[in-house]
Amino acid sequence: MAALTRLAIVTPSALKFDGDAELVVAPGAAGDLGALANHAPLLTTLRTGVVSANVVSGTDGVDPNAPKGSGVQRVQFAVAGGFMQVLADRVTILTDLALSRDEIDVEAARTDLKRAEEALAQKRGADDAQERRDVAWAQARLAITARPV
Repeated sequence: MAALTRLAIVTPSALKFDGDAELVVAPGAAGDLGALANHAPLLTTLRTGVVSANVVSGTDGVDPNAPKGSGVQRVQFAVAGGFMQVLADRVTILTDLALSRDEIDVEAARTDLKRAEEALAQKRGADDAQERRDVAWAQARLAITARPV
């Protein structure tokens, strides 16, 4: 088994995930980045997107009936930006909003995406930062519901 790092995904209202991971991939501000155990210390901002992690079954936030160390599962969360701190033994993600696959209403996300794309098209590049964030948030929610886990 690969070396593990502790992953915590934290929002102002809840600890969304806390468990051991082999690999964490997050949407960094300058591009996607991955973190393994013993990674050099790093602090970065996150853009809206998908956080994916290969986590050990039986840890918090994963199938509670699976025995600890029984295998690796992929977990994904749509995050609305935030910060990621990587240390040798842990990765902490702080975000205002993180949703797991089970928390997403696909039809609402599709409707939000259509509405956001229409609003973005009407702006035609003039001060469209909010519309771009809305499109990215809807796309992130749809991305984790469309992929097999």
